[in-house]
Amino acid sequence: MAQATQQAAHSTHDFPALRGMQGGRACYTIMCPLRLIPRLFHYDDTELPPEERAQRAINPGRIPEIADYLTQNPDSYILPAITASLDQEAEFVPTGEELVPLVGMLRIPREARLLINDGQHRRAAIERAVTRKRELGHDSIPVLLFIDEGLKRSQQMFADLNRHAIRPSTSLNTYFDKRDAASTLARCIMEEVPCFQELTEVEKSSLPLKSRKLFTLSAIKNASWRFLEKRKRDDASIDDHVECITFWAAACKVMPDWLESLRDPSLPMQLRQGSIHAHGVFLQALAVSCSSLRREAHERDIDWYIGRLTPLMEIDWQRSNPEWEGRCLRDGRISKSHTSVELLACYLKQQLGIPLSEKQLELEGALTP
Repeated sequence: MAQATQQAAHSTHDFPALRGMQGGRACYTIMCPLRLIPRLFHYDDTELPPEERAQRAINPGRIPEIADYLTQNPDSYILPAITASLDQEAEFVPTGEELVPLVGMLRIPREARLLINDGQHRRAAIERAVTRKRELGHDSIPVLLFIDEGLKRSQQMFADLNRHAIRPSTSLNTYFDKRDAASTLARCIMEEVPCFQELTEVEKSSLPLKSRKLFTLSAIKNASWRFLEKRKRDDASIDDHVECITFWAAACKVMPDWLESLRDPSLPMQLRQGSIHAHGVFLQALAVSCSSLRREAHERDIDWYIGRLTPLMEIDWQRSNPEWEGRCLRDGRISKSHTSVELLACYLKQQLGIPLSEKQLELEGALTP
């Protein structure tokens, strides 16, 4: 008997498991060491056509980001469960005497194929991260296992798993993310700049029609990062924080409509409908146009920035102003495209007496030959 048990152990991967039921089918939850994930779990050949695969194709660009997250935060990272299918039956050996056994040992045949239905990017990132930081291999990730019923069932599982998946808005991610330097900067700006304190939406990345807010936190984040001319994974120093807070505080001082919105809760809705300076495209364009101001003087306080930005007070921000059509308006509608941001930045630079770059001169020449 003992010999039979030993032989069975050699022919199976044994995991403590919880047994449950979903949709009339048994499922099992195990904790799998990260070092075993690449060896045990497979994903379909992404070169196959969609009709022959059970999940989306791998996006190679996502893997380094997840791997870096794991290796840079070994003491605080969080990985959600992987969902996978077994291509053959596994033996569940209960450890208790319950009428419906829930806890036991799941014995997976070594020749069994475990196909990932959800989490293939996590699997690939885990493989890379464990290679770079071997101690991560002792950590574990929960795995939800189903018995495979063929390709059609696996494809349906993928569809069902993602049917109700909704990514949180960029603004809410920015509000909650304490690791990302750009998000931390945006929160600090929102907390320190009076206009942004009261008029920033932190849960949505697009404002509802009747919202009493003027800005989204994601728009402040993107604009501030462009003002500092930072790349995606750059850090932000204390001086960067001070510079951004000073700049945006000055911008608020020369935007009477923004200040009036603090006193009149109905004004933000009117401004969004009738003007262009209450939209994210304006924040980005202002940041792009003024990024070079950081190199103009050795010391730049709020009064210095106000002096440079004062010409903005004379601009007609109404959508009816023909200056906006072709720049940030397309047939009267706000355009958020990269080109619109650059064209609006060109206009603002000209009003503020800031030289245009060669690329901006080309854009401006194409707009006004």
